[in-house]
Amino acid sequence: MLAPVRRLLALVAVSLGCSSSPDPAPAAVVTAKQRFLTDAQGRALILRGINVDNHAKGDPQRMPKISDEEIAMLSRDFGFDHVRLLVFWDAAEPEKGRWDDAYYDRVAAQVERFWKAGLYVVLDMHQDVYGPAVSGDGAPAWATRTDGQPFKLQKIWSANYFEPAVQRAFDNFWSNEGANADLQDHYAETWRRFAARFAKHPGVLGYDVINEPFPGSQVDIAEILFRRTQEGVGKSQTFDEGEFAQFYQRMIDAIRKDDPDKWIFFEPRYGAPANGMGSWIPRLRDPRTGTPHLVYAPHLYSVPFEANESYDPVGDEIFTLWEARRNEELAVLDCPLWIGEWGFAWGWPNAQTYGARILAMADRRMEGWAYWSWDPGTPGSWSLYDRGDATTGRPAGLTPAGITVVRPYPRAIAGEPVSFGFDPATRTFQLSFRDQPGATGPTEIFVPRARLYPTSITIACDDGAPTCTHSWDPKRSDVLLVMTTPRATGHTVRISPGG
Repeated sequence: MLAPVRRLLALVAVSLGCSSSPDPAPAAVVTAKQRFLTDAQGRALILRGINVDNHAKGDPQRMPKISDEEIAMLSRDFGFDHVRLLVFWDAAEPEKGRWDDAYYDRVAAQVERFWKAGLYVVLDMHQDVYGPAVSGDGAPAWATRTDGQPFKLQKIWSANYFEPAVQRAFDNFWSNEGANADLQDHYAETWRRFAARFAKHPGVLGYDVINEPFPGSQVDIAEILFRRTQEGVGKSQTFDEGEFAQFYQRMIDAIRKDDPDKWIFFEPRYGAPANGMGSWIPRLRDPRTGTPHLVYAPHLYSVPFEANESYDPVGDEIFTLWEARRNEELAVLDCPLWIGEWGFAWGWPNAQTYGARILAMADRRMEGWAYWSWDPGTPGSWSLYDRGDATTGRPAGLTPAGITVVRPYPRAIAGEPVSFGFDPATRTFQLSFRDQPGATGPTEIFVPRARLYPTSITIACDDGAPTCTHSWDPKRSDVLLVMTTPRATGHTVRISPGG
């Protein structure tokens, strides 16, 4: 997670003499041809879910804090179809060459809990500030090689990224040569063991190779402030096209040794891309037979929004920049895109406007996301859910943020998606898609009926044509099942309040 960064940004802005005004956004280009993840029935998946969870970072067993009832709520009340489950290298391989089977067992038990509730799992090898040996989480102590560089704990956690010891640890990891050539081998073996364990598990959708990978001494802090310099672009581009791309290819190849099919998610470097700057990762090779199963997984965090704790709907160009850069990258990478993290404190000024724009953009681009994160708190926090307080009488339930985020969306589309979107003002949802050879089964649409349509609902399917019928899933009461037969003009489903 990118936040908080306010004090760090202030110091950097002064030291660099940087303005926070963004560069003009480049012209948008065509997006990837391979736009969507698909399930076993060939249906396009529109992933909507949540990270589980921040608590796991400090838990002695590296496990999330979520009850079975809360897991059921994720599917039933939020309509989510997946979770991004945090897993950790230091728990999987606490000592060099000794992998802890008990930890893999605990992860498997968590996977079963989510899958029982109908939720896919994306396993996310999480790190922040490299590992516990230098104040963060992720890498084990034996793999934290700082070469004696100094480390001084900073009050703002993200500022620790710029400590010499942390940067050297990352540099040694990325170099993959000399005395440190073993680090990526061990990381790859850790992933290979996850792949071997879950290759045949229907609930594991795929693997997120590394969370918010930091470039070490090759970081260009000016980029995070929208300041592009020739030197900075050169550093970032050299890193992305060189050591970084080579690392991803090694991990993909390692995972494919034991799992030929599941989706492999890869992220751009930490910081600047999440804030609307570019990435230069080249197209990666998936050795599996058939269509590649690779997913580009950038995060979305506005540095000006978090630095000011207030959203400027006019001055903050995060969405224009973020979309344009992602379009450039998808034209090269040619794979689906999934926003692995986004979130913020919903109590900040104009936060609702910011959240509405993210949700509308994801719908318009027909892209999935996972909210950061499942850590129930009070209204106004980042949390989507409040566990309540018996002492004060505050009831448990969705926060205003959770109410905003819960909205109709197509979970699985038996065809090629053309467009979909939801208008909160009129409570109208519309989906259009074309027939696609090989896609079978119903199109599934999550519809929070009790909240949006408490008295009556109107469902229009192909304007009443016999090519389209619909019914409610008997096991998931808020999932609409739409069955279609081929139609030259495709299909359209509209959902709105009843007359």
